[in-house]
Amino acid sequence: MPGSRRFPLLAPAFALTAAMGASLLGAVTAAADPTPSAAGVLQDKAQSKVVRQLDKQDTTTFWVRLDSEADTSAARRTKKKTDKDRAVIEAKTAHADKSQKALRALLEKAGAHYTSYWITNTVEVTGDKALAEKIAARPEVASIEADTVLRLPDTMKGKAEPGVDGVEWNIDAIKAPKVWDEVGTRGEGIVIAGIDTGVDYQHPTLQGGYRGLKTDGSYDHAYNWFDATASCPGNAPCDDYGHGTHTMGTMVGDDGEGNAIGVAPGAQWIAAKGCTTTGCPQDALLSAGQWILAPTDAIGQHPRPDLAPDVVNNSWGGDVVDTWYKSMVQAWVDAGIFPAFSNGNAGPDCATAGAPGAYTNTYASGAFGSDGKIAGFSSRGSGEGGAIKPDIAAPGVDVRSAAPGGGYAVESGTSMASPHTAATVALMWSVSPAIRGDIAATERLLDQTATDADDTTCGGTAADNNVYGEGRLDAYAAVNATPRGPLGAVSGTVTTDGSPLAGATVELDGPMYATATTGADGTYALPKVMVGDYAVKVSKFGYVTATSTTTVTEGATTTRDAGLGVAPRATLTGTVRTQGGPEAGATIEVTGAPVTATTADDGRYALELPAGSYQLKVTPTSRCAAVGTFAVEAAEGANTKDLTLPSRTDNFGTTCQVARDTAFPTGTTKLNTSSDYDGSAGIALPFPVALYGKTYRSASANVEGFLSFEQSVSLSTNGTLPTAGLPNGTLYPFWDNLQIASDNGGLYWAARGTAPHREVVVEWRNMVPSSARTQKLSFSVVIGEDGTYSFHYKDPSGGAAARGTGATIGAENADGTDALLYAYDEDAVTDGLAVAFRPDRSAALSGTVTDANDGKAVSGAAVTVSRDGKQVATGTTASDGAYLVQVPATDKADYTVTVSAAHYTTGTRTVSLAAHSTERAATALDTGLVTVTPKAAMTLVVPVGETRQRTLTLANSASAADYTVKEAGGAGWFSAAPAAGRLGKGEQQKAVLTFDTTGLTPGTVLKGTVVIASDSGRAPETRVPVTLVVPAYQAALDAGAGQASTDHDGDTWGPDRKYTAGSYGFVGASTKVSTTNAIEDTADQKLLRTAREGALEYRFDQVPDGVYRIDLDFAELGRAGAGSRVTDVLAEGVLQVPDLDVAKETGGSYRALTKTLTVTVTDGQLNLRLVAVADEETLVNAVRITQRPDLTPAG
Repeated sequence: MPGSRRFPLLAPAFALTAAMGASLLGAVTAAADPTPSAAGVLQDKAQSKVVRQLDKQDTTTFWVRLDSEADTSAARRTKKKTDKDRAVIEAKTAHADKSQKALRALLEKAGAHYTSYWITNTVEVTGDKALAEKIAARPEVASIEADTVLRLPDTMKGKAEPGVDGVEWNIDAIKAPKVWDEVGTRGEGIVIAGIDTGVDYQHPTLQGGYRGLKTDGSYDHAYNWFDATASCPGNAPCDDYGHGTHTMGTMVGDDGEGNAIGVAPGAQWIAAKGCTTTGCPQDALLSAGQWILAPTDAIGQHPRPDLAPDVVNNSWGGDVVDTWYKSMVQAWVDAGIFPAFSNGNAGPDCATAGAPGAYTNTYASGAFGSDGKIAGFSSRGSGEGGAIKPDIAAPGVDVRSAAPGGGYAVESGTSMASPHTAATVALMWSVSPAIRGDIAATERLLDQTATDADDTTCGGTAADNNVYGEGRLDAYAAVNATPRGPLGAVSGTVTTDGSPLAGATVELDGPMYATATTGADGTYALPKVMVGDYAVKVSKFGYVTATSTTTVTEGATTTRDAGLGVAPRATLTGTVRTQGGPEAGATIEVTGAPVTATTADDGRYALELPAGSYQLKVTPTSRCAAVGTFAVEAAEGANTKDLTLPSRTDNFGTTCQVARDTAFPTGTTKLNTSSDYDGSAGIALPFPVALYGKTYRSASANVEGFLSFEQSVSLSTNGTLPTAGLPNGTLYPFWDNLQIASDNGGLYWAARGTAPHREVVVEWRNMVPSSARTQKLSFSVVIGEDGTYSFHYKDPSGGAAARGTGATIGAENADGTDALLYAYDEDAVTDGLAVAFRPDRSAALSGTVTDANDGKAVSGAAVTVSRDGKQVATGTTASDGAYLVQVPATDKADYTVTVSAAHYTTGTRTVSLAAHSTERAATALDTGLVTVTPKAAMTLVVPVGETRQRTLTLANSASAADYTVKEAGGAGWFSAAPAAGRLGKGEQQKAVLTFDTTGLTPGTVLKGTVVIASDSGRAPETRVPVTLVVPAYQAALDAGAGQASTDHDGDTWGPDRKYTAGSYGFVGASTKVSTTNAIEDTADQKLLRTAREGALEYRFDQVPDGVYRIDLDFAELGRAGAGSRVTDVLAEGVLQVPDLDVAKETGGSYRALTKTLTVTVTDGQLNLRLVAVADEETLVNAVRITQRPDLTPAG
């Protein structure tokens, strides 16, 4: 029909049509507005995800599940496989037509696009909320569920393992070659199907086994291939992902040239593509499931149940145990098709098996490696209703098999394990027609012949547990246990005190193993038993087991009767407790016995049992407790056994505890959220908090009911936990589509308590579920600095949405790989409820780190916690010096806490920590306090080829500290002595800095920084800027002196000289003046004790053009008083210093005065004129001119 998404399965004889209806425009809106009661019915029957989608979108696709299933018991009583298949289809299609009739009429009237599936009695519909409300109102509708895409379990790239005798290690591990060689079967006559991503049908190892390969080498894909995803071009098989080719290769692959990759290479294969590169859509899986029962031609018509496969392998599934596909699997079972499933790759945690592998009617495989050990990724049980899952373990690590394009790939996953089991069934059925299509008998043989693997970490027994199931798959033993060759029969009657005993189990163990159960008249029959001698065991719960022997002969029926006496009785009583106290309503099951009990309000239970040894499985009602298994001895008479259930926990060790009728914590400061329906508000936490081993100092509270510490998220859709999707690192007290109610609603926060038990409260006040706006609740989160947190609830009113039927409640780590889920889409919230969470395998270590000198906080200090020399936790101080570290801890033990920071002495202490403990301590770190004088910027003028030195004084007033002195860029013209050392408290050190211009270019300016680094926490570096000037010209004269001198800076001053052309010196008649008196205000006595009096000019020839610094030193060496010697100083014809009166400026004689001038030379000659403007002649003590490329011309 127009609008349908796939070809229907057409078969008038069996009414196989998948009923569909559609308008040309797709889904349309139903006519009537919903009434409040209709909205309420939708709320009750629809998943919250569907309601949210209908609220946000005009139309959405959803699934309608009806409240009844077809009765296929007639098929189970039919002997021939084809007849079984036909009977299942007839029952299923007839029931779907009848039960869906009114619903289909409603959909046709609304013009809605829909597809009916008889295999699960469901209908896929695309419509709006009004239509959904009408559907929900129908009495035969059980539920309305979201359209989902299941994922193929993620496989992992493996490494190559060596083969054994020409076959892959995994094929050899289950002893398949021994079956080929000794039993003589390779699976001939059996057809295996796969629902997967498709198959490369022309792969060298697969093309010969494809049922669609014709004798002339051409292909006929009709009845052999079905693309339920409509993603392969044409009608030929394809595999756009590679998964299906790999799994099929493990089942039947063999190219005859050394690539023996398959367990049953003699079997034929067919396939249905139910998955794409992005996952497995529901509609595709159901279509594929229907096709398995009755393969169709190339256009999806003319189904033929007689061409249905014997075995179907499946590696798809979900993360939770729901029953959506269970009726499809049961249809296969009733039709005699063996349902092999992978158990999932969510290990190593317990309770990670997902559906359909976790169903009680599937046969699921876990994965082990070449070492025989279970894979870490292999999902553990239990499964549906507490069933042991996986059922068996098969090779699933580093499995080499076929890859699209003719190649090979090594992969790991339970997807690789299940094909071994499926193909082993093909070997069993090939050699034993007596059990072909007998699913129960086949599963029993697989179970009985598996090699036991003892691992009860997730419950179960040494022989049958939730890690390995019944044990490791042994194909050789399984095939040998099947009935074949000459056969006879065994029958008999079991009685007690002369009366027939129904429900007794009769077991035969000899050339084969067989079992039967007595009927109401006490009789049993085993019609196909291999000839030979057998041990017979007859047992029933509550009776003493009887044993005997018998011999079976070909073509004859051997009678073996038995009488069972009543076993001695025992009573077993006690109390079931959880961390929160006595557990009411817990279910107690006795493994292998039809006895159960439910605990009373005070947690008490009572069991009546035959005396003996038992294993009890206790399932709590509390969401914070885990299923527990307990070995008990029940002696004849009265026995007491109290049972304490373990807490549910995540990988980090988080547990929870429930309290009722508690006070409700409230916030005091209202947060300004960005929106009333999906907004958020940031909170700067007043102290650090920890979540899953990470420390946080801020949080984001979202209107949609979560408090995130990693990132602020506005739009989100809640789901189960953990999930890699945002948000992560989050507390979810009530994650749902919520809005703030108008009546004083909003988000509030507060801080309370004293260290180390401070807490932050975040309250969501008067929140309204978007899907049910007449409902309302308040809730809050309290998170403490000790690593604990709790959720609190107040006044959930108006309906189920306010009680959590659309919400996620729990906590999740920073990368979405670990979580403790309290509830998901469950009616779990009551007024006064409090759920307290705490990490049971960690302690809280907090404190502050300060500087021992000033007592102030040290930011960025590293806190490292070690045990027995191994680092176990780390932390970092914030700007206030505070830190918080969650330390892995169980039993009390000593830990070493090391606190370190750059330039501080490391602090170490020992603390005793245990699970739940809190420790807090202050740490003051010692450090130096090195000061440097002087630390002003330096400018040195050093002609090329010369050196100059300066001295710095380093002083330390605190703890001993190492220091270094160097130029930041490693300049070659700089050196220091000493360049490094250690200063004790109160010590000083002079560092001599040497600046060497050897090899440098005259007329250049070099910049650098002298860095004095020390272990001084507050000031670890002192930086002194340095400018090194290498002048192109310098001349210095000690006026009036007859020989050169050196000043205190190491600069040389030549003897005074008279000017000659081409050189430099004084001009004019003049005299030398000198004194032996001390000159004040100078460190250069020799330079200032001589002078030239009466000079008219100092002239310098052949001077490179440029900017020059002129340094002039003056001192009155006689009795000239103020006003008697006044001089104008001109340079390059410009008056630079008018009316210079040295005596006046200095206050008398023998006192030094320095004048510095800057001029520009453009003609190659620098002229410095001295003009007397009073009675006394001019007088100058020293003259120096220096070309200065670092200076700018004087303005």
